Amino acid sequence: MVAAIGMPIVAVSWWYVYRLNVQFNQCFAEHGPESADEIDGVAGPCHSLLLSGGILSLATLAGLAVTLIVGLVLGVIDGRRRRRFAYGRWVCVVVVGLTGPWALLAYALAYGLGRLLPAYRPPARRPQDSAGQRGWIEAIHLYQRLAAGEPPPVVYSPDFIGPGVVYLDAPFTYSRYYGTTVTYEQSSTFAYGRPAFVVGAVVGDLIGNSVARSRAASFAQPQWRDFAYARVIVTPTTTWCCLGGLWLAFDHDVVMGYSVDGMNALLTFPDVEPLRLGGPSVWCHAVMFAYARFGPDHWQTAPFLHPVREAVGSLAQERRPTAPGSD
Repeated sequence: MVAAIGMPIVAVSWWYVYRLNVQFNQCFAEHGPESADEIDGVAGPCHSLLLSGGILSLATLAGLAVTLIVGLVLGVIDGRRRRRFAYGRWVCVVVVGLTGPWALLAYALAYGLGRLLPAYRPPARRPQDSAGQRGWIEAIHLYQRLAAGEPPPVVYSPDFIGPGVVYLDAPFTYSRYYGTTVTYEQSSTFAYGRPAFVVGAVVGDLIGNSVARSRAASFAQPQWRDFAYARVIVTPTTTWCCLGGLWLAFDHDVVMGYSVDGMNALLTFPDVEPLRLGGPSVWCHAVMFAYARFGPDHWQTAPFLHPVREAVGSLAQERRPTAPGSD
C-alpha cells in the first residue's frame, strides 16, 4: 500500500520537475544567464524556478531512494525467511507493478538473493529464569534417583479423577496443532465522481479484499491453537490435562513421538492433533514419561533424555574421586 500510494506521488513529482525545467529554460532564453542568479540580494526572474526545481528534484530522488531501499530490505528478509513472494498478495503485486515497477523490481531481485542465502533460523531459547532452572535441577535429581533404582515419587492428588498413583502434578501451558476453515467477507464500495476517485475506490477494494483473503488463508493453515493453562498429571499409563474442569487423557502407549525444545514438550499421536506442554516442569515430565512408557529397564535410553543424561554424566564425572598420584 505504501508503494502504491507513494509511487504515483513520485511520478507526479517528476512531471512537475519536468514542467519547472521547461519554464526555467524558457525564462533563461528570454532573460539571459543573469536571470538565474541573485545579485545584491535581488533574485533574478528565473531564480525561483531554479530553486524550486532543485529542491523538488532532491525530494523526489530521496523518496525514490527510500522506496528502493525498503524494497531491497524487505525482499532479502522475506527470501531468507522462506516466505511466499509478497506473502501471496498478487493483487498488491499487480498494483505496485503498475504504479511503481522499479520498487517491485528491487523487491524481486532482493527476494531472489535472500532465497540464495542460508535460511534464517531464530536462535534457540533456553530457560534462563529461576523457575526454569529449578525445574531443570529437579529433573536431574529425579533422573539420578530413578537411575539408582529408587521407585518413582508418588504425589498426593486428592481431587484427581483417574485411577492409579500420580507421579507428577504441575501446571503447564497447553496448545494443539491443527488447521481450520476460515471465512471472510469481501468489501465492495460504490463510488461515483471523477475517474481518479472511482479508480482509487476500486483499487482500495482490491487491496482490502486481497489482505483479508491472505489473512484468512494464513489463519487457516496448521498452527498452534487453543492456548490455555492446564493442570497436568502423569500416571503410570497416561498424561492427564485438566482444562477448566474438563479432563483430557493422553495414553502413553499411543504416543508416536516425544521431543523437548527449551521449555516445551511436543507429543504426537497417530489419530489426533499434536500436543504441546510448556513450563518449568517440562523436563520432569520428560523423565517420568520415559519411565512410564519404556519401563524401569529401558527408560534411560530414550533419545529425548539426552540433555539430562549428559548433565547427570558430567556431574558424576566431577564428583568421581581422583586416585592418589594420578595427574
